Amino acid sequence: MLFTSANLSTVADATTLADIEHEVASGVRRLRFKGALEARYQADTRQRRLQFLTSIGISGAVVYNLFILSDWLSLHDVFGYVAMGRLCLITPMIIGFLLLARRLSSRCHIEILSATGTIMASLMPLVVMMYSDSPYQLHYQLGMLLLMVYCTMIQQLPFVHATVSMLLMLAILLITTHLAGFMDPVTWRANALLYSSTVLLLLMASYFLERGTRMSYLFLLKGKLLQAQLFDMARIDPLTQLFNRRYQGEVTSLVWEQAQAEPLWVTAILIDVDHFKMFNDSYGHMQGDSCLKSISDAVRQVAEAAGAVSFRFGGEELLVLKVGGDMQWNARVAEHLRDAVWNLRIPHPKLGDGECVTISVGVASALAPTVTADALLGAADQALYQAKAEGRNCWRLHAVLPLGAASLGNASTVLVDHLPLEHAAARTGV
Repeated sequence: MLFTSANLSTVADATTLADIEHEVASGVRRLRFKGALEARYQADTRQRRLQFLTSIGISGAVVYNLFILSDWLSLHDVFGYVAMGRLCLITPMIIGFLLLARRLSSRCHIEILSATGTIMASLMPLVVMMYSDSPYQLHYQLGMLLLMVYCTMIQQLPFVHATVSMLLMLAILLITTHLAGFMDPVTWRANALLYSSTVLLLLMASYFLERGTRMSYLFLLKGKLLQAQLFDMARIDPLTQLFNRRYQGEVTSLVWEQAQAEPLWVTAILIDVDHFKMFNDSYGHMQGDSCLKSISDAVRQVAEAAGAVSFRFGGEELLVLKVGGDMQWNARVAEHLRDAVWNLRIPHPKLGDGECVTISVGVASALAPTVTADALLGAADQALYQAKAEGRNCWRLHAVLPLGAASLGNASTVLVDHLPLEHAAARTGV
């Protein structure tokens, strides 16, 4: 539902930002991040990379098969074999690899699969070429250059995968051209030097391409984390670390907007720290802030366990909101909140020896949008006032109901008082 635990910047985010700064300063020369950052990079880029390789694989297969024309012109005597290899072996293999890649959870495995497809695509024509008597074999084998460019610049395989792929493709080229015997030794060595130089230059390009990609990822991730921090700062109360009143208004507006399509029961629990002004005046603002922090932590823990969200409503008042929850849920959470603060045992000697800080709780439920958010909060405030009047350290419960069918959308309500259970009565001496 709408209300879940806060999605705040955590210590892990701060650690990630520190790791990002370290990697940026190092220039990502190793083409690998440290620890969790590398795992995050692989996970974050997997889906986008899979989509890219799928589109490139499809278009690459189309272009690859168009080279049947080159096969016809250059290897006319073995054209049937090479055409069969393209259409009946390599193309089905590429389709199978694309389908298999969708099932792989690791980006590394996806890259290996892509590299394997390119290597196999380069192997087949050269193997068939070995059995040809065509005088155009020398020109035909230059097609390997296109596959090398495709591997590094189009597929953009990571540098490690590209290195392995290029070395294997170079080995395939050198071995098949040597075995085919259509070059004299000088031509073969010159051809080997050409391909070796090409591999070296393409791998240099691959290195800088991946380095730039990783740097771009770092800057993008840093921007997202900083944006999340700014968003948290705008909606989080700095003292209590609960959501602030501004964000509470946004949440209630969103809930009531969603309720236009389907009515929702919403519960508001308003909490006030008993005798907090006396505590603050007696022990100072530092102690008062510490007390409010401790209470807020306890309230947040109870709220999150119940699937609700907590806010600082103002001063020493806190608010817990939840979509859903029946009367039993309301009573149980209200008592858990009161018990959680009572169990903190924060001393309040001004109230007497052995006395502790307590809270009073007002609970109200309403069906949105038949009752307005202001009416719901007003009912919770009245329930809180009743709890204060009846001795504090207790909770009181109200339900807000519309005045009949004619009152839909009307702010007028009636308050139905549900007396607290016996175990929720005020504690002695508070």
